Amino acid sequence: MDNKLEKEIVKILFDLGISPSIKGYRYLVYAVYYCHCITLPNISFSKDIYPRIADHFETTASSVERAIRHAINTGWCRHDHEASARIFGNTIYSDIDIPSNAVFISAVAEWIRLNYDSAD
Repeated sequence: MDNKLEKEIVKILFDLGISPSIKGYRYLVYAVYYCHCITLPNISFSKDIYPRIADHFETTASSVERAIRHAINTGWCRHDHEASARIFGNTIYSDIDIPSNAVFISAVAEWIRLNYDSAD
């Protein structure tokens, strides 16, 4: 994993209220990193991303999905509203609308693609 990119992902997750102590944090970092790096147009989270993460961390895809959902739900209660508005734009309808795993991971990966890559 590219350390500079990983640091950017960690910073964003911290702004979004997700701390390293939350179950699913490492899976989420890996998922965002992977989604940022791939260029496939139609990728399935349940068939492609969760199994890949599960293989990497030697667990099951359903455990990965559940842990990522837990991390997002926990973090969303304490996230920085300005950061979420900047990253998610109009994909989230209200402050109580928690993004799905796919929306969260894709939005963070795209935001990094647009902002981090252009900074290099």
